[in-house]
Amino acid sequence: MHETGAPTGAELTLDVLRDEGVRHLFGNPGTTELPLVQQVARQHDISYVLALQEASAVAMADGYARITGRPAVANLHAAAGLGNSIGALTNAAAARVPMVVTAGQQDLRHLIHAPVLAGDLTALTAGTVKWAHQVSTREELGEVLRHAFRVAAAPPTGPVFVSLPMNLLDAPGPAAPPRSPVLRAAAAPIQEPAELLSQAPPGSIALVYGDELARHAPAEGQALAEALNAPVWAAGWPATNPLPTTHPLWRGYLPTHVTGIRDTLAPYRTVLLVGAHPFPLYYPYSPGPPLASDTTVVQITSDPTGPGRDTPVTCSVVGHLRPTLEALLDTLPAAAATADTVPTSWPASPTPGTLDSAEWARTVARNLPDGALVVDEAPQATRHLRTALRLEQANLYQWVSGGLGWAMPAAVGAALTRPGPVLCTLGDGAAMYSPQALWTAAHLGLPIGYLIANNREYRVLKDNWRHRDNQARSYLGMDLTDPPLDFTALARAMGVPAQQVTTPDGLADAIHHGYRTGGPFLVDAVVASS
Repeated sequence: MHETGAPTGAELTLDVLRDEGVRHLFGNPGTTELPLVQQVARQHDISYVLALQEASAVAMADGYARITGRPAVANLHAAAGLGNSIGALTNAAAARVPMVVTAGQQDLRHLIHAPVLAGDLTALTAGTVKWAHQVSTREELGEVLRHAFRVAAAPPTGPVFVSLPMNLLDAPGPAAPPRSPVLRAAAAPIQEPAELLSQAPPGSIALVYGDELARHAPAEGQALAEALNAPVWAAGWPATNPLPTTHPLWRGYLPTHVTGIRDTLAPYRTVLLVGAHPFPLYYPYSPGPPLASDTTVVQITSDPTGPGRDTPVTCSVVGHLRPTLEALLDTLPAAAATADTVPTSWPASPTPGTLDSAEWARTVARNLPDGALVVDEAPQATRHLRTALRLEQANLYQWVSGGLGWAMPAAVGAALTRPGPVLCTLGDGAAMYSPQALWTAAHLGLPIGYLIANNREYRVLKDNWRHRDNQARSYLGMDLTDPPLDFTALARAMGVPAQQVTTPDGLADAIHHGYRTGGPFLVDAVVASS
């Protein structure tokens, strides 16, 4: 407290974070952040999670917010540090992760002189956040922070940015306004959706669930699928799994191109979309809407910008998902008995003892600890991993949603939300984007298994190259062999035990041994190129 008795800006910031339920501040400190970091050091109810690079700090906050469902906070350093974080902010925006990101700004009194590392911080973040603001007076600081948390949590959720000038963090001023709780429980009108679903003949309905449902109403989504006895797909570029993957109505993830989506859903006359962005596209481009023109399409979302964005819809309603789906369920006949869950079994390997991407995925799935959370960034092996995983709950699988470099630090944030094990699956290319996160995992002693499917190449890019040129025999900039990457040495340098394996049995043993240690570990699995 300042000698005047009024709180400094740094004290007020910590008061707001505490009142908003923040328990961890993810960051990489610099001089402009010292007032805030020093205040964290004086108190003990908010822990400072040190990342060794700013993109890692944002991705850690991303992983934490995905699991808790509440805005997480990352604190970055001026223009250079914020610039380092933009790729991670792009991922958070794509996955609609609620997050408040702050960065220290130079003292307002000498911004006219363009001091080192000053810059237009709000402009730098403009393309990646819902709202950006630079605090201009000590008096507005509390209102700005309260507003930032409200905006981050409002549908559609996402990251926001606040620039904190260093002199305002030191200055005394008024306390923050009280927190304004917001209860978002309004159900959308469901009469028309209910009529369209009730009119559909048995077996003619398909459900497509987006990340919005997975995070906010997974139990209601499962009950709806059972009431309609309708198969469920998730978006092809998902942030998470909306249904237990052992459920008999679960059909997996849609393709990420129009032709594949249309072919998959062609047998169904009615398609119910729950979520704002059910058909994210990737590659290759193909024209036309993803559903046939005679398909009855119903969409339910809490995002007013979502309806009709991905495909024309017959009927759309906007409201909070949980009460909306509850109201819809009340109009449907009682659910019939659901078939047993899918048995935990994996197809036999066509070449026993060979560790290719498919066998790597099967081995990982077989040896996954009960209740483990999977954080995935292994693009070449992902399709095999998604098929192999037997997850008994929604939201146990998390995917990158954007550019590489997310998973290693996101696993740290996710591990801070729960006592159980976390599995981080990676390609060898992805593992080189944010390896600094290994140090934080070791520093905090978190039970994270980092499993690398190492094929010594950017295989997804090679596949796409061949799509453009099926006669290709050489590839520029896509081999990681000269020299080879030594992931075990890299991990050990960060304080994480590591070993390399070349067989399925070796991988299984390494997973079991690693989790018995209770801390982080890394397994470099050399997989055959397929």
